[in-house]
Amino acid sequence: MDSLDALLAYARPSARMSFSGTVCGLLDQDHDIDLGHLHLLRAGRMTVQPNVGDPVHLAEPGLVLLPRPLAHTLSADIGGSMALLCATIDLGHRGGSPIAMALPAIVALPFATLPSLHPALELLFSEFNGTASGRQAALDRLLEYILILLLRHQVEAGSSTTGVLAGLGDRRLARSLRALHEQPQRAWTLQALAEEAGMSRARFAERFPQVLGVTPMAYLAAWRLNLAKDLLLRGRPVKAVAAEAGYSG
Repeated sequence: MDSLDALLAYARPSARMSFSGTVCGLLDQDHDIDLGHLHLLRAGRMTVQPNVGDPVHLAEPGLVLLPRPLAHTLSADIGGSMALLCATIDLGHRGGSPIAMALPAIVALPFATLPSLHPALELLFSEFNGTASGRQAALDRLLEYILILLLRHQVEAGSSTTGVLAGLGDRRLARSLRALHEQPQRAWTLQALAEEAGMSRARFAERFPQVLGVTPMAYLAAWRLNLAKDLLLRGRPVKAVAAEAGYSG
């Protein structure tokens, strides 16, 4: 299991198609405000206007990801139209996910800059245009796959400058994060995490907060807490949760 796998196993990203069609003018997206959004612009030009913050313009087919809850509107250029496929998304525990928190409030990317997405997009749009049974489930799973490809791109391109995705993009820190994510129950020390990264204790203690924005032990504490919450929500017994999340003995 690699670093991103371990994080995704915890977060279990999900997506569900919420809108599709051609829009002339304005489309309000202030519903489902406890979820993020993914908008795929198939044709036209689009402006995303968050209720708080500057607008983002997409001048060619591409995607706009809002990883955390953010009320916003979508609008086509004056006199034009936009063909859209939209989904609500959850990158793990709603807006408080470490993945969601590591991303900018709005990520806008033309499809031309993401060649790895093209086969998945072709499948998605083909499924959307079809009438085969299980269509909704297939669309949702393909949207989830596109989410994972987008996260992979963010890590590999170094697009995130702070947070867990930036940490996964750092070869040495990624090793310590993978070990921490996979073994939260271990009695981790700063020295042990530094050894996983192949770094001196002092250099690791300096580098980790520079990239992640928090100290290694603060990140570990937050990871254990979020993991425990997730396991409890899944109905796991408290004693088992304590052991698995690193709170026992």
